[in-house]
Amino acid sequence: MHPDWRAFLQRQGAVFDAQRVLHFGDAGAGLRAAAGDVVIADLSGDYAVIAVEGADRRSFLQGQLSTNLLALTPALSQFSSWNNAKGRVTTTLRVLECDNRLLLILPQALAATVLKGLSMYVLRAQARLMDVSDTLCQFGLAGEHAVELLSARGLTPPAEINALTEYQGIQLVRLHGKTSRYLVLGPSPELQSLWTNILDRGARPAGSDAWTVLRILAGEPEVHPETAGHFVAQMLGLEELDAVHFNKGCYLGQEVIARAHYRGAVKRHLHRARCRSAESLQPGLAVFAAGHDQPVGEIADASRDASGEWQMLLVLQDESSEKPLQIHDDPVTVIA
Repeated sequence: MHPDWRAFLQRQGAVFDAQRVLHFGDAGAGLRAAAGDVVIADLSGDYAVIAVEGADRRSFLQGQLSTNLLALTPALSQFSSWNNAKGRVTTTLRVLECDNRLLLILPQALAATVLKGLSMYVLRAQARLMDVSDTLCQFGLAGEHAVELLSARGLTPPAEINALTEYQGIQLVRLHGKTSRYLVLGPSPELQSLWTNILDRGARPAGSDAWTVLRILAGEPEVHPETAGHFVAQMLGLEELDAVHFNKGCYLGQEVIARAHYRGAVKRHLHRARCRSAESLQPGLAVFAAGHDQPVGEIADASRDASGEWQMLLVLQDESSEKPLQIHDDPVTVIA
């Protein structure tokens, strides 16, 4: 995290756990966005930025990521994935084109693994990869009036999912979900000014967990160190999120993902769910059908909301998704 950005957040009242912002004195701000509030949350503590430079940057990533990099433009980002040779998702990520380089935004916890892994495939390609997380800052903005707050500052929020607009060095990306959600990326001074302006117009600052709840409610999955390599793209619903392209040619893991698509061989899929549990529910934790001792799925994502209920994304066996489920001894309600 950029030191000036961290100092700014601390002046705003941020309470940190290492690099992550826990809250600004209101740990329940996240869910209220659905009721009309606009939530603003730091993302720099949770997400790294890897820059890919060089003449072959696009063709190199075309052979690595699941989306068609030839269709990437300065006005369109991509939600994508990097998979292992067995077609299992190592990480989900977002790709942006900015200043003659491509930026990969991905979970901070997987950044070192991905940077090292991608670098092994560069070989003779004219492509350079570097972690630039300390030079660029990020925050998220969500809520039904988010568009109004951004427009009031002179920004033009993109209306379509994955669309991107740029204003004075600030990149603004529309994320998935019915509730308007935006990724805001740029240098520390510009983002400090924008953050302050948005707060002055009534936005409510929130911590990392609150933003995770909003992402889960939007159905946008994330891979964690505990689940890296567990799922093929279809298990996470990446097809429905336009995060897989089946006509782009070869890329790492492509054969397995394509075979699963054309043969319909995937028997586990993503579901949104909730659970009231006093236990900590973490990615990778097994989900059981009530009364059975063999797992029928696992947690892909989980975060506790303002009411204390766990909001989750589960990967479940298709035949078990409508059965009574439990985690530990607590019942699970599948929503979608």
